[in-house]
Amino acid sequence: MKKFICVALVLGLSASLAACTSTSPDAGAGGGDVLVVEGFGAEYQTLFEKQIAKPFTKKTGIQVKYRASGSGAEMYAAVRASNGEPGFDLAVMTYFELNQGFRDHLLAPVTTKQVPNMAHVPQKLRDQSYGVGAIQDVQQVALMYNRKTFSKPPTSWDVMWNPKYRKGTLVFNPNNILGVYALLNLADTGGGGITSMGPGFDRTEDIAKNALATPTTSAEAVPFMAKETATAFPYFDGRAAIYAKTNNYDFTVPREGTYAHLGALGIPAGASHKDNAYKLIDYWLSNEVQERWARAYNVGPAVTGLSFPADFAAKHITTPEKLKKVKIADAATVNKHRTEWQQQWQEAVR
Repeated sequence: MKKFICVALVLGLSASLAACTSTSPDAGAGGGDVLVVEGFGAEYQTLFEKQIAKPFTKKTGIQVKYRASGSGAEMYAAVRASNGEPGFDLAVMTYFELNQGFRDHLLAPVTTKQVPNMAHVPQKLRDQSYGVGAIQDVQQVALMYNRKTFSKPPTSWDVMWNPKYRKGTLVFNPNNILGVYALLNLADTGGGGITSMGPGFDRTEDIAKNALATPTTSAEAVPFMAKETATAFPYFDGRAAIYAKTNNYDFTVPREGTYAHLGALGIPAGASHKDNAYKLIDYWLSNEVQERWARAYNVGPAVTGLSFPADFAAKHITTPEKLKKVKIADAATVNKHRTEWQQQWQEAVR
């Protein structure tokens, strides 16, 4: 009898632990009190849980189960492989995946009917959600520079070709989205553009001859900042703001302008808890949460009319005027040519 009781207790404890740690979309099914979110790991997960998930649960009672995954492309690959039923209800991705989901008919519609706060998102950003998601934050590609090397902020992307600095620049691989934007900037400044990328590869070949390194991820730039061997290179403003506080580097936007990178939220077409996903998107797009998230993640908000400290506003896209000036790459064109561009980039840096 004692043995039976012990086994029952163990089985009961195991079941309780499984219920507490489950990330299955069926967890909490029936009660409608759960939402499974697939997103980025590391510091993003920490920020999401503190700034979004916990206060959302406190407000709505909906339990958010977060699963750290890889890139937006990897998350969308799961959506596609499962024909819209990947086992999560909401994915943190980018507008490139929203475009692909729209084309594949594998993401659920997201409109002001389901998400009223979408009405506060500028049309320029709403156009990039393709009716199947929402943009929740706006980053930009900035020029990161060594404070010891530059007595004042450089004003042009061309500084990376200057003989004084080119041995310390970083040329990012377009396997990473930062590398795609860097390549587009090279094409633009070389007289080409997204439909005429030749100048971008020519400039890549030229700069790669003297570059310090050709990183595949933004994290690979960190050791060069720690050693202060990097001079000037493209970097997302969100990460740039973090390392500007811990390294002898700062960042600026050159006079030629730059590209925006749009964080996005998408709901798989076969998600089990769509209503809860809509509620979280609406919550994330509220003014209070937008301001809180922008300041925590060091990015621009997806809604306008918010108030930020002057030093923060100077570094990020926080106003309609700044949003109007920044370039947004056509997602369909990037999705179509990205593999081809990566192959051409590899040839250029040999």
